Amino acid sequence: MFISFARLQVYFVIALLLVAVVYPIYLFGSVMDFDGFDLRRVGADFYQFLLASRMAVAGKAAQLYDFEWFYGEVQRNVAGGSGFYAWVHPPSLLVFLVPLSGLTYLQAYSLWMGMGGLLSVVVGFSRKAPIRAFAFFIFAPATLVNVFYGQFGMLAGGFLYGGLRLMNRHPAIAGVLLGCVSIKPELFMLIPIILIAHRSIIALCACVATVAFLIDASAVFFGSGLWWIYLEAVPSLLSAVMDQGEGSFLYLIPSAFGAMRSLGFSATAGYLVQLPFTLIAFVVTFWLFVREREPVARNLAVTLCVLLATPFLFLWDYAVLSPALYLYATRTGLFDDDAQSPYMEPILLFAVYLLPLINIALAAHGFPVGPIFTALALVVVVVRMVNSAPLQNSIGPDDGQGDNLLPDEPEEGEGLDAAR
Repeated sequence: MFISFARLQVYFVIALLLVAVVYPIYLFGSVMDFDGFDLRRVGADFYQFLLASRMAVAGKAAQLYDFEWFYGEVQRNVAGGSGFYAWVHPPSLLVFLVPLSGLTYLQAYSLWMGMGGLLSVVVGFSRKAPIRAFAFFIFAPATLVNVFYGQFGMLAGGFLYGGLRLMNRHPAIAGVLLGCVSIKPELFMLIPIILIAHRSIIALCACVATVAFLIDASAVFFGSGLWWIYLEAVPSLLSAVMDQGEGSFLYLIPSAFGAMRSLGFSATAGYLVQLPFTLIAFVVTFWLFVREREPVARNLAVTLCVLLATPFLFLWDYAVLSPALYLYATRTGLFDDDAQSPYMEPILLFAVYLLPLINIALAAHGFPVGPIFTALALVVVVVRMVNSAPLQNSIGPDDGQGDNLLPDEPEEGEGLDAAR
């Protein structure tokens, strides 16, 4: 076919130059000042996570939810302090941050990014994937955005996709991984629907137990009243941020809500437009898991639903899509020059793949395309699944094909099983 991921490999060359040449030059220039190097420029948002880890170890975790103190502290300690910083994360995230508290900034940043990147690679691993497909995953725009901002979208995305991929073969491990997604509540919204529709009691119990453990551990180690402070302070703070945010901050929010706000509409209008996207995501997710379906396409579809469902979505959250899209493209042959797919499928999937890089520029010029591209990508994936349904029905259970609709399907869970 004329349009395929294989014919768009020039992007990988550009990404490699950005990572290997341009980004180090930028870092050298940004961390250098009259007093020497200031490594706090690397992954600007990461300083708030390191600060949170140290405050938690010092027994002052509750102070993180004091907006004026937290904002001032970050501004004073980040070179050329700018941007908007508020601690709106649940106390359970502190459980994962504590190991960073005793490290230097660069050590902590490297460990934080390394953990997320390694988990994403492991859950997306496939022995049948070509090298160029692996480059597609490593140089994904969402990966670059997470590294640039110092965010943990890769870590949460790895938990989510790992749980989805192991749902059938290892439900207990899947439930634990899905429970860990609760450290990022905006990505956790659909997980109860997934577990209820899938009717996996083991996965559901493991997920509930994991969430309960994270809540209890954070309450025991960081203060029994911390969750009450979080529930009292964060909803109003988050609402104020979304209502009053403006400029480039809104360009980082590729949800339907963010699109409306970047166009100058009120927060109320944004929530009204977001509502049908959220409802559709809930319905499609239930439909995906209420019966057995081809797992790779199903998992890509549900990650797209996760991104559509929440108004509080940021560009770095698209890291959840990287392993899903990586395996889907390998699975369907989109990486092959002779792949026989409709033109719209690779175009829309590649548009979503590039979204973390292009959304800021397009939204700044009045074209916030995030929710449109994501919704259309969901449509083409669901259409392929529906069109493949007759093939699945024609294959009897004794044929040994299960729900593998497409040729050369790597077994579900292969990546994690091989890694172990």
